[in-house]
Amino acid sequence: MSEDRVWADVVDEFGAPSLLFGGTNPLYGKTLAYLGEEPEQPMVAFHLWNGSTPGTGSSWPPEHEEPLLLAVRSEGGDFRQSFAFTPEGERRRGELARTAG
Repeated sequence: MSEDRVWADVVDEFGAPSLLFGGTNPLYGKTLAYLGEEPEQPMVAFHLWNGSTPGTGSSWPPEHEEPLLLAVRSEGGDFRQSFAFTPEGERRRGELARTAG
């Protein structure tokens, strides 16, 4: 993945999710899961986040109008091979590591 994406980008590309973990309020993170047309096809989950950068004070209201796509996971296989961070996810991951260390 080479570009940052948001909730609307995922829904525009894939349609309404098969499963929604979290609500429809754009102020909160969520996971959108899509099942394949055939039962043997893997489920794909898009993990979205809407919060504040660590160390910026208040986490409310969120910094963004809609959740940012941080990671995608395709069901099956080794977790490391089936999970990928987006560019935004990599940035957030680095920020968390710096604030935790």
